[in-house]
Amino acid sequence: MKVTTEHRDDHQVKLTLVLDTQDLERAKRRVAREYARRLKFPGFRPGKAPYELVVRRVGEDTIQDDAIEQLLGEYYPKALEEAGIEPFAPGKLEQVVSTDPPTFELLVPLKPEVDLGDYRSLRLPFEPPTVDEEMIDQVVESYRQMFAVVEPVDRPAEVGDIVYVNVRAYEKGQEDGEPLLAEPNHPVLIEENDDENEWLFPGFARAFLGLKAGDTKVLEHTFGEDEEDDTLRGKTVVVKAEVAEVKARKLPELDDEFVRQLGVESAEEFRQQIRKQLEAEALDQYEADYYEQAMERLMEQATLHYPPQMVDEELEDLLEDAHEEAERRGMTWEAYLAEQEVDEEGLKTRLREQAENIVRRRLILGKIAEVEDVRVEPEHLNQRVQANLMNILAPMDKKAAKRLTKDREFLNRVIRATWEDELLQAAIDRVIAIAKGEVEPEEEKNETEAEEQEGESPANADEESASAEAPQDEATEQPAEEEAEA
Repeated sequence: MKVTTEHRDDHQVKLTLVLDTQDLERAKRRVAREYARRLKFPGFRPGKAPYELVVRRVGEDTIQDDAIEQLLGEYYPKALEEAGIEPFAPGKLEQVVSTDPPTFELLVPLKPEVDLGDYRSLRLPFEPPTVDEEMIDQVVESYRQMFAVVEPVDRPAEVGDIVYVNVRAYEKGQEDGEPLLAEPNHPVLIEENDDENEWLFPGFARAFLGLKAGDTKVLEHTFGEDEEDDTLRGKTVVVKAEVAEVKARKLPELDDEFVRQLGVESAEEFRQQIRKQLEAEALDQYEADYYEQAMERLMEQATLHYPPQMVDEELEDLLEDAHEEAERRGMTWEAYLAEQEVDEEGLKTRLREQAENIVRRRLILGKIAEVEDVRVEPEHLNQRVQANLMNILAPMDKKAAKRLTKDREFLNRVIRATWEDELLQAAIDRVIAIAKGEVEPEEEKNETEAEEQEGESPANADEESASAEAPQDEATEQPAEEEAEA
């Protein structure tokens, strides 16, 4: 066997494998014997039909293709070992260069390589936003608005009132014809400022300020080409509106009696609950943004090499998600693409960029988990596996769910996927800790490790190394299975 390699820029290797001519001939004979055992040849016992007879019946090309498949199955792993290649995925046979001697070209995707650089030096100021009284007042006001009491008033409309109007809209120049739109007694809320999303168009509600029941108003508006209502799209419209009724909204006072409706004992306690909720939401959003900034910095300094198959696989997952979303929303694939304002190739281009970003982030987080010795505690993993199983099995009928809990392959997949998710989350937490300065710099880490190794016994080192490995599926499987059946 002769092996030559040619490294490509896309982190793949073209591997050329040359075998002896006799290797192919022997493989063809083996294949022929297998066909002779499986097929019936009159006058011959199973497996005893002559080679030439088998070839005539099965076909020379079929025999040769099967023989090549056998040879690659035997020699490909040896070739990888001889060439010192660590593949990311199985290689692909690009072409059979020759059959005499048997010469094959294969394209082998290489295992990803990640250099994080001096990632331990990453620092970002961590300054979560504060919640002030004005923000709390806004939430309190929204609750008061929800519980407002609406009462008719005999006065001109003011900001905060609800005006009920009879509306008829005509295309300009055709005011004596059929209206494009007719809405009797339509309620509009007059707010402090125009709202770009208000009905019928921005500024419509505030046009009734100062009017009272019985007053009329004539308005003119040109709708854009992006108007959702196709009867109004792109048209200049004359709107004739009559005020039918004006109602004022009376807001409740923020007192103990009001907040008891919300399950709180006092107004002060209510404000404290709002403060805690706003602080938690603000911290969650800030930490999410903080992590994004940290990852952007890590991605800028990291050097990544990975084969295109990684992005291709992620792209397939994203496309499958898009199809499932369209199906879930009851849309055809064509309607979904139209909504996204792309054709299928345009969607793939858009999703490929997203897939690339996912792959890069996952590689960086995976490397951080490795070099930082990030772990998932068995007890925590078991709890997460059980929770995930419950989410999967809950919508199913009992018999189907019970059958699935006996499926060892299914349980192993759930365990593995859960472990990977939790490991990535732990790596994310580690990135945040590094950026906040809660993790010692690389130099100090190396000094600490050296000191620890001086006093560490070989037995302890082996035990510590073993505990960092991925969990054994069966170790988590039994309690997860028992919980699922319950």
